[in-house]
Amino acid sequence: MLRKIFSILSLFIMLAALLMTPLTAQSDPTNLEEVDRMKAGHQKVEGVVIEVKSGLYTVKTSTGATLTLTEAAAVRHGHSAPKVGDEMTLWVNEGNMVMDARPKGQPGKGPRFITGTLASIDNGNSQMTLLTSGGEKSFHLRPESRMFRDIAVGSEVTIEINDTGEVIDIHKDKK
Repeated sequence: MLRKIFSILSLFIMLAALLMTPLTAQSDPTNLEEVDRMKAGHQKVEGVVIEVKSGLYTVKTSTGATLTLTEAAAVRHGHSAPKVGDEMTLWVNEGNMVMDARPKGQPGKGPRFITGTLASIDNGNSQMTLLTSGGEKSFHLRPESRMFRDIAVGSEVTIEINDTGEVIDIHKDKK
């Protein structure tokens, strides 16, 4: 009988000790650039350059997709032109267009987001004007970005600016 009481008492003490032990939860440090990009609907994928031909390079991603990019875009962003076998980190928007490409492991300055009313857009001259709370501002469009045609002047938008100051994406604000 004494042994049974001792067993129950021991079990009660171990359970109490377990419940009173503080739990610490830790997560990976937050990468604010990744959070901003994911909020904008972009997905981070990694891949390897499998072909370079006529000023274009093809990256096979970890998802199995292949994406083609221009060497000129890499050089314009301050990166050297990639070679076959180079590992890349790509940010792809909801339309499968590459918004940013950089050598794997090379950090970049996160994008900036600016909200306002679209005053004008000139794809021919790669320029757009936005009316913001700070006044009218002009921005340069990334040359390969021509997906902005379907957004009407006067629309409330949020634009995404890359680390070289070019508009790389535009989102029509939902009201």
